[in-house]
Amino acid sequence: MSSAGAEVRGLAERLVKVVRRDDVEGLSALLTRVVSPPDDRLYEPVLAELVTAVVRELRRDDADEGQPRGTYTADLVDADHNDVPIDEVDPALRAVLRAVLAQLNGDVDDARFQLSLVAADPEPLARLDALWHALLWVSVLDDSATDRGADPN
Repeated sequence: MSSAGAEVRGLAERLVKVVRRDDVEGLSALLTRVVSPPDDRLYEPVLAELVTAVVRELRRDDADEGQPRGTYTADLVDADHNDVPIDEVDPALRAVLRAVLAQLNGDVDDARFQLSLVAADPEPLARLDALWHALLWVSVLDDSATDRGADPN
């Protein structure tokens, strides 16, 4: 692994750890590093690493359930469990979701394309929101995997 790859993986892992610890100061410092110039070159690779972690956790869920792999899709619902049309989701967040689905379905090129759309979004808050959601997804999926593996006694 290249030093740049190790830096990206380490940064993504630190982001997940500070989210899990509810370390707001640590999260703020790391997010500033990822999203702000001159280190905004880290944004897309870190987001890609988080998407890969989401995919890894989702595939682990499939393996645990012994389900055959088919085509992955997503049903979007709001807090009240009402369906949400994909076009109502903010573009950057929609692109991250599409990147996850593309990677799950083996379309690495489309996943990269979707992430490049997020990275090119001129709105910094949209990029931050997309990164934040990817972090939350990794954290929630990792928590559920930890809970499944816990000894009930």
